[in-house]
Amino acid sequence: MSAGHFGVDAKEGLLVEATMNKLTNEQARRIACRRGERGFTLLQIVIVVAVIAIISTVALLGVASARAGQRRVNSARVLSAYLEKARVDSVRRRADGSAGNPLAAVSVLNANTYSVLLDFDHIGTTSTRTFTLEPGVTFANEAIGVVIQFDWRGRTGGDRLLEVFNSEYPNNPDFLTRVAVSGFGDVTLNDEVYTPIVNSNTSGFASPTPNASATPGATPSASATPSASATPTPSATPTPSATPTPSATPTPSATPTPSASPTPTPSSTPTPTPSATPTPTPPAGSCSLVATPGAVTIRKNGITTATVRVTAPGALSATAITMQSSSSTNVTATPSTGTVPPGGSADFVIKSLRNNAGFVYQVRFNSNTCGNASVSVTVTN
Repeated sequence: MSAGHFGVDAKEGLLVEATMNKLTNEQARRIACRRGERGFTLLQIVIVVAVIAIISTVALLGVASARAGQRRVNSARVLSAYLEKARVDSVRRRADGSAGNPLAAVSVLNANTYSVLLDFDHIGTTSTRTFTLEPGVTFANEAIGVVIQFDWRGRTGGDRLLEVFNSEYPNNPDFLTRVAVSGFGDVTLNDEVYTPIVNSNTSGFASPTPNASATPGATPSASATPSASATPTPSATPTPSATPTPSATPTPSATPTPSASPTPTPSSTPTPTPSATPTPTPPAGSCSLVATPGAVTIRKNGITTATVRVTAPGALSATAITMQSSSSTNVTATPSTGTVPPGGSADFVIKSLRNNAGFVYQVRFNSNTCGNASVSVTVTN
């Protein structure tokens, strides 16, 4: 090979080598740059996954809680709808409570089941159907066994309060829905629940049987002037029994017709014989029960209480007293029983048991001999 050719080949070899060295340096630079890029460590990935899991759990719990509340509210709305239907059905049929025309009614059978009696098909024949609250929803213990009937005017025997809970949160008032029925038959739900302050005929209890108003025996008719025989021989010792004795029979001649046989004949034992013992012994039931004051205001959760004094005017012996609340889960009175001595009194302390404000309840004191007395209880914050 000539020297000229050798020189050309050497130049080409040097050019190729330089090019290869250049590519190699470029690749080396790129590799170095890539090594400078940093990724995520395993600890960082674990922390991110844990945060995502916590957020997801909280979200799921919130959704579960919302669904539970929705099931409770739905159950309460269905119950109130059937109460309204029962009321309308009794009015439409003019139910009289007979076997062929019974009163429409809603009965709480157990913790999550209730029955409805009404004319479902509008054919004049009533039937009973059973309904169940949605899963996880239960009645309060005080509601079990309650029967609400509507008469032909759409009224009930008194105010009723049904409380529906979520079984997952039995003691949380935020998971409580109330369905109330007034004595007038009005059905209200939850925050709309209102117990009207009216007379005892609609206070939530049967109106007290009026006492036998001791009508003092036909108002002692002054006709008891013993036999108007004008001259009964004044010496006949009229025995000025100044008590002509309301016993309207001092002289058997109840019709004193003075003209009848005017022969006075005072020998007929004009002595009125006051053996009739006219002392008007008070009839049974002449006493009455009085609660003072008749209306009180207390704060929720027992923050404040109120004292009610019960007396029994006219009672001749000790009177046993029992207490009854229109909603024993919300308001109570202690002691639950007591005794009022003749001419004395008994004190009862009323307090709120729950975080329920803005409601009006009724507390009634009962006795077997003197009737009953009711106290209106308003609960505030």
